Amino acid sequence: MRISKIHKRLNQPKEKSETISVDIQVEEYYDNLDLFEDPKDFRKFLIRMKYLIRNSYEYKKFVKFMKYSKGMDYCGIHPNVKARKGYRIELHHTPFVLEDIVYIVINKRLQTKEDIKMSSIAEEVMKLHFAGLVGVYPLCETCHTYAHGEANDLFIPLDSVWGDPKAFYDIYKEFFPDQLKTKFENLLEVNKGYQIMQDIVPEGLIKNLIYVDNVGDDDKLSVPSSSKLIDFLNNV
Repeated sequence: MRISKIHKRLNQPKEKSETISVDIQVEEYYDNLDLFEDPKDFRKFLIRMKYLIRNSYEYKKFVKFMKYSKGMDYCGIHPNVKARKGYRIELHHTPFVLEDIVYIVINKRLQTKEDIKMSSIAEEVMKLHFAGLVGVYPLCETCHTYAHGEANDLFIPLDSVWGDPKAFYDIYKEFFPDQLKTKFENLLEVNKGYQIMQDIVPEGLIKNLIYVDNVGDDDKLSVPSSSKLIDFLNNV
């Protein structure tokens, strides 16, 4: 796999590459909203909310619009993997996953004394999608599964994401848990470094593509990593 947007260089001669290391781990937050006595019930509630949203008429219309009107019908990591070739292309929520968005909406509705019925929560989440405040990025099934895996090191630059997650953060910031605030603010810093690497670093350095070995994988498949990017930028 490759860091997003590197696919634009596919038709150029193969360049020298180097391995760097990155790590932006996302700590799972727990039910500090006091909705359930058992924390496991809160997790089950989030799963039910995701199911309700993803199976709604509105979400299906949104996905269809993004794929066929916004050109998200191919994998952003592997651009030759396209829907029209029979591959399944999925929309990855980033930098905030769907659970993050649902959690924030619930917290906001609790604090503002709004209805917290599942249908009301789902309606607000979908309004955020159609308002362009939710960041999404197209991935094939394999890449999407990896993005939600334990490694959690797929770095997708914010300028490659459809939507305006920064505006979402600014509007809903007071309802974010501290862990998620830290995650996003760290990501903004890493993204600045990525932009510097694109816009300021000499061309010869930019052509050094960034890979990281997937440790333990027999076929030595390379995957994008965020921790190595941070180390690399610190040494530029």
